[in-house]
Amino acid sequence: MVTIHKTNIEKAFDTAMEKARQYRRPVLFSIVEKIDAVDPLSFYNEGKVLYEGTRFMWKDRDHTITIAGLGAACTISTEEEKDQFFAVEKEWKRFIEYGVILSLENWAGTGPLLFGGFRFDPLNQRGSEWDEFADGTLQVPSIMLTKSKEADYLTVNMLCGSHHDEDSLDKLMRIKDELISKSKFPTVPDETTVSEVEDYKPEEWKTSVQNVVDELRGGSMEKVVLARKCKVSFDAPVTSDFVLDNLWKQQPDSFIFSFERNGSCFIGATPERLVKKTGEEVLSTCLAGSIARGQTIEEDEMLGAELLNDEKNRYEHHLVVENIHQALEPFCSDLSLPEQPGLMKMKDIQHLYTPVTGRASKQTSLLDMVEKLHPTPALGGVPREEALHVIRQEEKMDRGLYAGPSGWLDAYGNGEFAVAIRSGLLQGKESYIYAGCGIVADSDPETEFKETQMKFRPMLRALGGNING
Repeated sequence: MVTIHKTNIEKAFDTAMEKARQYRRPVLFSIVEKIDAVDPLSFYNEGKVLYEGTRFMWKDRDHTITIAGLGAACTISTEEEKDQFFAVEKEWKRFIEYGVILSLENWAGTGPLLFGGFRFDPLNQRGSEWDEFADGTLQVPSIMLTKSKEADYLTVNMLCGSHHDEDSLDKLMRIKDELISKSKFPTVPDETTVSEVEDYKPEEWKTSVQNVVDELRGGSMEKVVLARKCKVSFDAPVTSDFVLDNLWKQQPDSFIFSFERNGSCFIGATPERLVKKTGEEVLSTCLAGSIARGQTIEEDEMLGAELLNDEKNRYEHHLVVENIHQALEPFCSDLSLPEQPGLMKMKDIQHLYTPVTGRASKQTSLLDMVEKLHPTPALGGVPREEALHVIRQEEKMDRGLYAGPSGWLDAYGNGEFAVAIRSGLLQGKESYIYAGCGIVADSDPETEFKETQMKFRPMLRALGGNING
């Protein structure tokens, strides 16, 4: 990979074109510039006319970075059932090896950047609603806004080859300038009204929970996570702009993501980080065990104390902590975590929470860590393979990207993936939303069903539905 500093666009573009001719393959050309402040939602919304079906949005829960991408300069997808992370990593390294980047510095989250997600379980039978998404689907945007604490950056990416010339670059730069000028101020997307909310086989799901409890009491496994879905219908096609705007306002302390693929969009606001890598710093999150928020401060504190002292939830959380520690240990030095969990409080729910921090070499692959961590016991179970087998038998649905890793990585080795819970799939006048809970030997089917109802609330509210119905 070649990084060119303090030169002009024409010279860098000529370098990319010459490399494309020399290697007889398309070569990525990337331009990064600092810009005045731009509203990310407006940037996303203004890109709808030209780029609907290829947009994405990412905001981290710590308010350190927001990334909005429009168009697809390149898409990397894989149908490898067992090696999807390796397949994407290999293709990504090949793609950026010959790339030409025009940037003053290697700012994290700028330049060539891959965004997307992986299916929760490639071995499970695919549901037709997930046809637009492969086992791993990630894309390099044509135009991208990166908003950090330090500054706003604009990246333009294009593939240089025999069918590209300076006119193509000029056109892309004009579109970029127009988008920036239109995105200075917030916009308001069109609203959509929910017409029906339908549970997917609720009694059958409760029976599956009881089946899993009976199996767990036999002692062969410690925990299995079962998820279910709910179908939401609308009076008109629902847009990701509308749902994203609601999530932005309603879930400011969550990871917020939107990923369009043609007529589908996977979207959500998850509290759960899988792993983040910035230079040598590595950060992961153990999030398992949950209870509702209180109506008053006193009730909320009482519920939080109840969660911290609940044997079932503490055990469930301990399984996740042990798993994440073991998964990261081969990659990290100075791995550390607190002895006791704390509380992460969201709008509708509070979770047991333990952060894990460590250091890894800059050459350590983020996707290697993602592969070792996914799925954590918070979304799969313990032992992992046995739990996944039970999930395939008892859930009777395809999770698709729900509960899988979604996020980004840049050409410099930085990136972050979240566990895509509290999420849904938008398709025209319909949407599917998903929620799950950890089943252990003393779980009660009705209690677990009510927990999933509580976990549906963030997405149902964002869709404009009635959370009390």
